[in-house]
Amino acid sequence: MVRASLADASLPAVVAHVDAARSSFLIATRNRPGELLTTVESLVSQTVAPGEICIVDSSERAAVRADIEELCSGAGISLDYVHPAPRGLPRQRNVALDRTTGDPVFLIDDDVYLEPDCHERIIEEYARWGNDLGGVRAAPVTAARPPIASVMWRRLFGIGGWWPEASGRVRGGFWLEGTSESAGVKKQEAFVGYFMSFRRSVFERERFDEALSGYASQEDIDFSYRVSRNWVLVQTPRARCEHFKTSTGRMPSIKLERMKLANHFYLFRKNMPQDRRHKAALWWGLLGLFAHNVVKAVFRRDPGLAAGIAIGAWEQARGRGLIDPATTS
Repeated sequence: MVRASLADASLPAVVAHVDAARSSFLIATRNRPGELLTTVESLVSQTVAPGEICIVDSSERAAVRADIEELCSGAGISLDYVHPAPRGLPRQRNVALDRTTGDPVFLIDDDVYLEPDCHERIIEEYARWGNDLGGVRAAPVTAARPPIASVMWRRLFGIGGWWPEASGRVRGGFWLEGTSESAGVKKQEAFVGYFMSFRRSVFERERFDEALSGYASQEDIDFSYRVSRNWVLVQTPRARCEHFKTSTGRMPSIKLERMKLANHFYLFRKNMPQDRRHKAALWWGLLGLFAHNVVKAVFRRDPGLAAGIAIGAWEQARGRGLIDPATTS
């Protein structure tokens, strides 16, 4: 992992103001036309326009394609709209990578709103740091501020989560302690995928894992964690975006929790040492996660939140492996 000394994040920006950049914005989408249109509207309204946008759409119908083409044409932004497209977030992102050339590369969800200067601030961050910097993430507009008891529970069991000034580390059981907000630029060991950006050179070494199906829970942490083994990743409070976490297309909680747990076991085996310490961290974390979900299930009156964890843990202990929720009853 790169451990070279990097530039001080407090240095003034070294990039002059420009009206456009060479960057690429990649959006994988499925059956969220209204949200997608809002996301693109925020892109074409940036103080520094992106060089190109690539949308890979696995929906049955590209309902707002004409509207998006008009928006991008009016803003002078190159658009590549891929439809129909193969389903699966990692596959769709890899398709977009192969069809674009811009640098840096931004990967955003189809239900994200970027503040008008978000892109400009990220570009400045790349210019401010050295070549060891592989990726930059924006901070959320509405930061998660969970109760201190919740944070202490998550830290005790190492199950990650999102809270202010969190470490940004990936714990031994492969859970990320994500930084919801910070006073300054903060290094991270992994990113959350609703907004990520990387230098183009990163993709010469790493790609998204197409073994993960559907919207592929944790594919973002998997990819960015692999990147962080060779480059530095940071999150900056200077750039902000909002993730609306649209429920469109979400599956029932019991299926969702089973799929998330199957993915987690797969990625744990893929990325972490398979020694006693790390395996103990995984199962200790699952104990804390199950207790957490039991409480959440009671308050939300949704037993699937706890049942999915219990069933998923039993399946994985018996060697079930990855689950495709689209084909699994």
